[in-house]
Amino acid sequence: MGRREDERLLGGRAGFLADHAAGARHVVFVRSTEAAAHITGIDTTAAAAMPGVYGVYTAADLGLTGVAFPALTTPDPDFSAATSLRLVEQRLPILATERVHYVGQPILAVVADDRYLAEDAAEAVEIGYDPIPPVVDAQSALDPASPVVFPHLHGNEAASLEYSFGDPDAAVAAAAVVVADTYRMERHGAVPLECRGVLATFDTGRRRVEVLTSTQVPHMVRNAICAVTGWTREDVKVAVPDVGGGFGTKANVYGEEVVLAVLARRTGLRVIWVEDRQEHLVASAQGRDQVHHARLAVDARGRITAWADDFVVDIGAGSLWVAGIVANTAVHLMGPYRIPAMHVRGRAALTNKTLVAQYRGAGRPEATFALERSLDAAASALGLSGTEIRRRNLLTADDLPYPRPIPYRDGVPISYDGGDYAACLDSVSQALPPADVTACASSHPDYRIGYGVAAYLEATGRGPHETARVRLLPTGTVEVTAGAASAGQGHETVFAQVAADALAVPLERVRYLPADTDRLADGVGTFASRSAILAGSAVHQACGELVDLARRRAAEVLGLDPDADVVEYGAGRFTAGARSTGWDEIAATTRHGAAVDVSTVFCVDTVTWTMGVHAVILGVHRRTGIVKVLRYAVSHEGGREINPRIVEGQIIGGVAQGIGGALFEAWRYSPSGEPTSTTFAAYHLPLTTDVPDVVVDHHHVDTPVNPIGVRGAGESGTIAVYAAVAAAVDDALGAGCHVRTTPIDTGDLCRRLRAAS
Repeated sequence: MGRREDERLLGGRAGFLADHAAGARHVVFVRSTEAAAHITGIDTTAAAAMPGVYGVYTAADLGLTGVAFPALTTPDPDFSAATSLRLVEQRLPILATERVHYVGQPILAVVADDRYLAEDAAEAVEIGYDPIPPVVDAQSALDPASPVVFPHLHGNEAASLEYSFGDPDAAVAAAAVVVADTYRMERHGAVPLECRGVLATFDTGRRRVEVLTSTQVPHMVRNAICAVTGWTREDVKVAVPDVGGGFGTKANVYGEEVVLAVLARRTGLRVIWVEDRQEHLVASAQGRDQVHHARLAVDARGRITAWADDFVVDIGAGSLWVAGIVANTAVHLMGPYRIPAMHVRGRAALTNKTLVAQYRGAGRPEATFALERSLDAAASALGLSGTEIRRRNLLTADDLPYPRPIPYRDGVPISYDGGDYAACLDSVSQALPPADVTACASSHPDYRIGYGVAAYLEATGRGPHETARVRLLPTGTVEVTAGAASAGQGHETVFAQVAADALAVPLERVRYLPADTDRLADGVGTFASRSAILAGSAVHQACGELVDLARRRAAEVLGLDPDADVVEYGAGRFTAGARSTGWDEIAATTRHGAAVDVSTVFCVDTVTWTMGVHAVILGVHRRTGIVKVLRYAVSHEGGREINPRIVEGQIIGGVAQGIGGALFEAWRYSPSGEPTSTTFAAYHLPLTTDVPDVVVDHHHVDTPVNPIGVRGAGESGTIAVYAAVAAAVDDALGAGCHVRTTPIDTGDLCRRLRAAS
């Protein structure tokens, strides 16, 4: 079935954050123009005196001096012990006071009657800076001689971990081929259609602040506001409007959300802040930005004997998700292969760049790029194709389930619960055969044509829990809410399908309402390929509890004893002997009593694993070096698909973002820490003409981890794109070309082509 929300979203009837601006005063943030500096003075006199300006507020004015962001998650102790995980206290301020740490860091807020007046007043604010030498390179930042980004720390290492198993050194010594190289993935991020935004109102009757924010994690936002201000959970309501894309950038808590809430309570005003595009390109959380020093050993047949990787993540001036990003990278370096010996070390470095969050994949694409590129290098050394070396190493049905000797981030020992990873390689090779290169070369004579393949593995459905609420309304309609907030994933459709299926009722009887902290007091959010698994299972569980509760009402309707008589349920009817009743009759009883209302928490012990293989045919223009992706195929091993069209859309959308990262996207900084990618003229995104039709082949493998048998797919489409595209570029240019960095440098390809000609 099609997505229910599309008629509203595509018909212009959606209600995004900016659509709620009527009657609100507008907030504009004055942001740092220096990457690293002491603040020597702030003069707001001229700004505060301008017509239409309600006030200018610094951290001191709002009681936020010295107040830092709280931690969002706490690493599992067993995982921390197994990987020697170490984290430092980052102390990133809500508003900068004495020191700034990146260009775009918010310093103060201007409140005015409209956005234009607020912008004018913001320009009148004068801030004095005493510049400090900035730190802009992550590997240099870890040098003990480097300037320190945060003075309370002794260095710039924000996190580190290390683990090993087997005997990597002995395996390397006995290997037939050892390849070692350095791989880099540049900094880029989500750039959703809708930028961020926050609306806050003080409800004088309830004496609480109501926050509407374009986020993927409303309950985390509520919890952070309470932690910063000392308010109780009853003092704050956080809700989510329609959200125009998130991809991890909005799975974060920001200073603007805290400040708007405090402003609303302090002033009693209805206040709104809507991020403009240039502001987004400077100040919203970014992602990727990793360097991997990799070494892979294989035997004479190309089978992996040892694998080692030492990586550094540049998290800019901080990340509330640093543990997740470093851990994700470290865990997914194991890939979908037989790897008997391994050593991994990972570190996160603080620099004077914009903050980092969990951008789609959050460490998985970076880990996959290092491993898959190393496999391609080993294949080249042995004279094997990229397809063949993977065939010799991918796990098969005989290998699975496949235990690994370290725990996952939840502390549970890792065991891949897949079906047959090698079958995905065979499947993608049929969907996009290497022989198709000949036809593409014939139809694109101006291009050198190449074929690339890459595999990935993904842990999906990270816990520990998610929540749901199901209510039978007096009208007979079933109302469903889940703790996961939609940023375009189709929750309105998918969770209604889950409920209708669990209740055995027509879909038109079910209505989905987005979560807020009133409808559901607790929740986790949407990120990490978890919504269908955790929130979907929570909805399924809640529906089962609703049926059990409704049995008692049914017994009363039928004139039976709820404690003594057995009432069966099936096909939307409650039956006892020859008598039966339905949801409409039970709903009618709610007019004279309490509604049939169930809230539940679904907990999961550990993750379930998704994998797949990508194949691509592309061309490198003979004269310019410009890369054009011609054909693309994905073979994806997932679980039960609640809505196959949505799953396919998730994967195709992920491929589009992966192509953007592989070929175009990079947030770059000058040596002084000044961002140079502040418009779409400098930060290039893929166009519709850059993304071909994508063939998606699904392999359904049941998982016992959750009651509805689903596996995550939200990030799957992105993870392997970088490596597959790089492999195809190598193949197009021939011997001597080995792509080590994304986005791929068109100028470098052009120079290679000229040298070859």
